[in-house]
Amino acid sequence: MPLAKLCAHRGLSLSHPENTLPAFAAAIAAGADEIEFDLRATRDGVFAVCHDAMVDRTTNGYGIIAELDWATLSALDAGSPYDDQWRGTRLPRFEEVLDLAAGRATLNIHLKSQPGEQAHVRTICDLLRAGGLTENAYLALETETALAAARDYAPEIARACLVNQADETACLATALHHDCRRIQFFRTVSDDAIRSAHDTGLICNLFWSDDPAEARAYAERGIDVILTNCADRLR
Repeated sequence: MPLAKLCAHRGLSLSHPENTLPAFAAAIAAGADEIEFDLRATRDGVFAVCHDAMVDRTTNGYGIIAELDWATLSALDAGSPYDDQWRGTRLPRFEEVLDLAAGRATLNIHLKSQPGEQAHVRTICDLLRAGGLTENAYLALETETALAAARDYAPEIARACLVNQADETACLATALHHDCRRIQFFRTVSDDAIRSAHDTGLICNLFWSDDPAEARAYAERGIDVILTNCADRLR
């Protein structure tokens, strides 16, 4: 049976507060090949690791990340909304994840679509270059603007296409246009799409599976990397 790699979606996020250092550390300890996390820029230009545009769901605070400064965000509790045993866990910043995971797992860096994303792409690439991580990370990008910025500024850093995911043909065309090395499919992916992606040399990511039997079936169909919230269970 083909062996798909496992990408810990927001870390080990079924058993830990998502997108936090404990979730990432647990995923690495469980043997995840990759960790996936989301980046959003604060008002003062810090990259906070958070999926949502607002902090309301995952912290004890409220507000839009782009309108808050890092000092405010870093004081929020990102643990107790998940479970009281995680009280005091904080939202990390991008550099903290780099320090934790460098050399221990491939980094699937999901820059959320937001104003200023071209400049954000350049800053992220500069940080990866400074840390010597250009071969251990890739940028998962949601817009053609971001893909083009990454391709032109740092062609050596791999890109994963998340544009037009609802249309497999359009997604594949976009990935090839921007010289991506990866493409991310939804759970409804067809065998033809997987085959076409492989024929062009693309690595196929899947969003997502938490069931071992289901994940095995995706691997048998040719999926290369499975995003999962419970990498420990699938491992």
